[in-house]
Amino acid sequence: MNFLLVFPKYVEKGKMYDFYFGLSIISSCMKKKGYNVFCLNPNHYEESIEKQLLDSIIKNNIDVLCTGGMSVHYKEINVVLEIAKNIKPNIITIVGGAIVTSNPKVTCWGIKNIDFGVIGEGEETIVELADVIINNKDKSSIKGIAYFKDNEYILTQDRIPIKDLDKVPIPDYEGFEYEEYMKLFSPSENHFFSILDDVRPGYIMASRSCPFNCTFCYHHPLSKYRQRSLDNVFFEIEYLINKYNINYLSISDELFSFDKERMYEFAKRIKKYKLKWWTNFRVSDVDKNILETLRDSGLFMMSYGIESMSNKILKSMKKHITKFQIGNALKLTYEAKINIQGNIILGDLEETEETIKESVDFIESYPEYGVNLVMIRTYPFSQIYKYAVSNRLIKDEFKHMVNGFPLINLTKMSDKKYQEISIYVENFTDENKHINYGNIVDSKIISSFPENIYTLKIKCSKCDQISEYRNMTQKSFRTYFKVICRNCYIHLTVENLKAYRKNYTTVSIITSILVKYFRQQINTNFVAKYIYSMLRDLKHKKLINISNKYV
Repeated sequence: MNFLLVFPKYVEKGKMYDFYFGLSIISSCMKKKGYNVFCLNPNHYEESIEKQLLDSIIKNNIDVLCTGGMSVHYKEINVVLEIAKNIKPNIITIVGGAIVTSNPKVTCWGIKNIDFGVIGEGEETIVELADVIINNKDKSSIKGIAYFKDNEYILTQDRIPIKDLDKVPIPDYEGFEYEEYMKLFSPSENHFFSILDDVRPGYIMASRSCPFNCTFCYHHPLSKYRQRSLDNVFFEIEYLINKYNINYLSISDELFSFDKERMYEFAKRIKKYKLKWWTNFRVSDVDKNILETLRDSGLFMMSYGIESMSNKILKSMKKHITKFQIGNALKLTYEAKINIQGNIILGDLEETEETIKESVDFIESYPEYGVNLVMIRTYPFSQIYKYAVSNRLIKDEFKHMVNGFPLINLTKMSDKKYQEISIYVENFTDENKHINYGNIVDSKIISSFPENIYTLKIKCSKCDQISEYRNMTQKSFRTYFKVICRNCYIHLTVENLKAYRKNYTTVSIITSILVKYFRQQINTNFVAKYIYSMLRDLKHKKLINISNKYV
């Protein structure tokens, strides 16, 4: 039999997307066992996903299609399954990832074109399932799958997660065209990348799961925190350096800092590669010495799980940290000249106007930390999700997923007050008092093909140093974009108009709106808000004269 592993189509060709590890590791496992595996990454091609799937399924005589991903990508995953079944009705479909693992019954009942759901880690499951399909064996003996038999939902025994992660092969980077993926990166795509003029990123996972269980997160009940050996981790890092010449490393662990000795050893070993790198930490796991060691090794950013500056909310979320620990960690990180990435999440069950004020006051008092403000989301099968279902705040679980997990008022505040807060959060980053400014000293166009490419000189409002940023392009007509100061490593908020003034023509603005509408098929409400924001900014800069009532 021939197997086709398909990334969902997240974006049009040339647009950024997240390269997920799941399917690429599954591909490595299947190829290692000798199965006939073909891979398709439709995000790198202009042709429609319908044409790409048709060509691949027919040309390669595909019998089994495998796809999957996160619950938030339901629509993209469902499109792959629908098209595949339309092309070849008897094709067998297998879906894995969080979309199935977190809520298998709802997902498998709701998405009609799933023949098999893989629950939990799929590396061992997929090779066993492939053997069963090929040889027409009894599938009920396979652990960690869901399927239907005689219109009855069957969920087999749980599979124990893999204990020794060193046995898991590295992802099939070539199969899913990682070299093409790297071409999408530029310093302007995300402020994370602005520390380099030429970004060649590598993404790895050095551990799985998390030793904690916050109320807004979900982990499979049997999943335990496990780490790869550093020898195994550096085998993959060296592969990425030798194969793809990476200069930037993102370690996508849920938590990297659980073992302090391992952190020291990692810092010692990574230093010689001269990579810029970052990963996720807990505020309780850092001190001055470890911060200095990590920074010296090439670490430029620490992503912290902050979530709240109210001890009451931190306890409700089961964070097992305090606002003192948060404040201390952020202060030490800032002083060590390491960029801070962190969110405060509003909307916990115990959230009140008073606890919100605690968090907002902190952000306003320390804008140099660059902490973000977002609303909490109820993702399956987190503790807050279970609460929302049991209290009928989510009446239809499948519809909740189809609608993209819209905001739900879990608090005891009125819906009106909750709506006011969510609007405040949406507009939060446009408030000047929360911003560290980067002032444009010089802006030059160095190339005009395929778009205007700039070299920008930006002065940091905190350290007064001027940094030069090359290969910069304008990504939107919003008021601001962000970069990282290359001297003190804080977030800098820069005005688009001052940086890319020569882009502000009638043609370029109208083109931006049309591209966003037709390429991404954004709903009319979003387009209206986007146009309103643009007009407001242009009026503020006195580039247009228009009545407020029209704005």
